Amino acid sequence: MDPSTPSSHFSNLIEDFPRRHCSLLFQLHTGHAPLNKHLHHISKSPTAQCLQCNKHEETVKHFLLVCPSYAQQRAALRQEAGTGMSQLHQLLNNEDFIKPLFRYIARTRRLEQTFGDVSPPKS
Repeated sequence: MDPSTPSSHFSNLIEDFPRRHCSLLFQLHTGHAPLNKHLHHISKSPTAQCLQCNKHEETVKHFLLVCPSYAQQRAALRQEAGTGMSQLHQLLNNEDFIKPLFRYIARTRRLEQTFGDVSPPKS
C-alpha cells in the first residue's frame, strides 16, 4: 500500500478525471485493483499468478512495470512519460505520468471489464 494516499496531493491528481479513473487510481495506490494477487486474496480468483505471462504474481507493480506480456504497451508509456516512470511511487504520484498511465492501462485492456475505457478524457 502506498502510504501517501489519500492526501491533498492525491486529490489534486484526480480532480479532473471521471469517477472510474479516480477509483482505478486509488485501487492501484492501495493494492486493491482487480489484479489476480488481490483477487486471489479475497477468494475471487483461483490463483494469484499473472495469466498473461504465468511467471509471477499479478501485483500492481508486476502489471504496470514488469510483465513481459505488456512490453509493447510499456514501451509506448516509457516513450511518452520518459525514464522517470520506472518507480511505482513516481508513476502513481507524478501528475505528468497520470494520463500516460491511463493510456497504458487502456492499451493493455487488462482492466477494461471492470472499469471500461480508461483512456484519459480529452482536455
